[in-house]
Amino acid sequence: MMEKRLFLWGLSNGATMFALAGAFWLGLGIGMIADQVHWLVPAVGTIVQVAGCVALIWAAARLRRRSGFSRSELRHPDPSVKTKWRRVQTLFLWTVVGQAVVIALAVWICVTVNARPMIWPSIGLAVSLHLVPLARLFHVGVYYVTALAGSGVSIVGFMMSNFPYGVVSLGAGLAIVMWLSAWWLLVHADQIAGQAQRER
Repeated sequence: MMEKRLFLWGLSNGATMFALAGAFWLGLGIGMIADQVHWLVPAVGTIVQVAGCVALIWAAARLRRRSGFSRSELRHPDPSVKTKWRRVQTLFLWTVVGQAVVIALAVWICVTVNARPMIWPSIGLAVSLHLVPLARLFHVGVYYVTALAGSGVSIVGFMMSNFPYGVVSLGAGLAIVMWLSAWWLLVHADQIAGQAQRER
């Protein structure tokens, strides 16, 4: 029972991260055109950015409460969960570190070869692909879909990097991918948790 509560709690955290990531990418797109269009366009975009992020985080908080799990329980986990939790923590940490290293390397290469327009698509691709090991680690299939969709948007971003609104399109595309992923996690949390438990 604790495993399911922990899993739902984890899904709420995943949805929160997707909500914040979507807000970041949408904000990036808005920032790129703010001084080139009528003020109403970025104003509406910012309203959508804030409202979408807040709504998803609020829904994630509801799932977190519904799970009945508290972070304090991790200090003294159930013996059946303790070993798995340590493994998850270790692999998650290495995934995050790997993502940070890849992003830093990609940015350095882009700057070195004077390909600055490629920086944001490179970051988008790295962020998307880091979900592949997380999908395997957490047994959450939708992470594979998010990784594939995000990679597709980032590849299109590479092709559009020299166009006037290339980064705007990239930001909007990744925001949609991230927010749809958060919505899917929240709506299908119980089914995802049940499937993950059967696969473990």
